[in-house]
This record gives sequence, C-alpha cells and structure tokens, in this order.
Amino acid sequence: MEEVPIRPVYSSIILNTPRDCPVEIFGECWMFYRISCECGDAVTVAETLAGTRMPCHCGRMISVPSLRELRRLSDSLQEEIPPEMEVESLLLANRLPEEDCCILCGAATDLSICCRTECEKAQVKSDRWPWWMWLLVLLTGGVFLAFGMIVVLAGTKGQTTEHGKDRTYDLPLRICDGCRQQLTNELEIKDAMWEVPAYQRLLEKYPGARVTVLTT
Repeated sequence: MEEVPIRPVYSSIILNTPRDCPVEIFGECWMFYRISCECGDAVTVAETLAGTRMPCHCGRMISVPSLRELRRLSDSLQEEIPPEMEVESLLLANRLPEEDCCILCGAATDLSICCRTECEKAQVKSDRWPWWMWLLVLLTGGVFLAFGMIVVLAGTKGQTTEHGKDRTYDLPLRICDGCRQQLTNELEIKDAMWEVPAYQRLLEKYPGARVTVLTT
C-alpha cells in the first residue's frame, strides 16, 4: 500500500474526533482519527488517508484501516474520549454553545457568556539552587567551598523541566440576561455549566478547576 508522509497541518491537530464532528480546514470538512502504534504512541490521520500507511515517530509504519472500519471503531470508542479532547474538538469545530435556549430557565435566547475554565497548569521546575541552599553552604561549608561551587555552576546553564500541561478553555454558555444576574460566584457558575453534558464531564475530571466569567 502507498506510504503517505505526515503533513504538518494535520499532525499538529491532536484530536480524538468523533465521527459526527468534522473539522473545517481550508474550506473543506475533514474527519480525524487516532491510530495506535505498537510502541504505545498514536498518530492523527484524516479520513482521506484510509487504507494507506503512516509512519510513527518510532520508525514503524502504521496501517490505516479502511474508512468503514475507521468509522466503526470511532463509534465503539465514543464513550472513551477524554472530556478535554471532546471539548477541544467541539471548540475547534465551532459547535459551542449547542443550545438555542437558556440552559437554566429554558427561554429562547441568543445571548451567552464565556466561562474561562482553568483545569490544569503546567509546572516549570528549575535545577538552579534556591537562595537558602547557598546560605546553608556558606554557613556549613565555608566561603571557599561556596566559591568553588559558584565557579563550577557558572560554566553550566540552568535547565528547566515542565511537568503537566496547560489546559485552559474559554467555554461559551447559553444564558439569558435574567439568569446571568444570578451567577454571582464560582460555585453558581459551575452549577450552571453542569447543565451542559460536555462541561459536566470536564468538571467531573477536574473538580478543582477555576472558573471565571470573561467580561466584554
């Protein structure tokens, strides 16, 4: 079968897109699927690559199933999609908010608020010594030991390591003006977001998420 290289415009989109959630790129609608490799990683492929082979970063070639098989697997794995990926795909497809009426009172409205939801923040750690460790060296090891360590460390660059990932989403919420006035604190905003199934699953996974309403 034909070997097709990964195009950057596609490989940069990391989605587990459900079959009924197309993504529009350059005026055309594409379905994307995640194909697993033996190494444990996965690549994202467009439906147009069905029946071909794709290279994984480990060097192995991954056989992409037929379009019928891709769609069947997508349907069977629908419930396993992580909530953050579901939200990302809906945002990318511009499908939010999905409702056409207020989620609290049910009144028809075209108004909505934007809820900035901070689920997780990446933690950056540096290998540079904090000031109190230098002070401890001076007190216990003497000035000459501290000077020697400064000379050694001056020739090396401090490195930083990032742990976790930034997961912050601006989530639109269909709310009429009357109900908007009732959302006076974070708990009430979260309670309103629970009326949207996709947001509920996201908050269930990240119960400590910080939510604020963006003002225009």
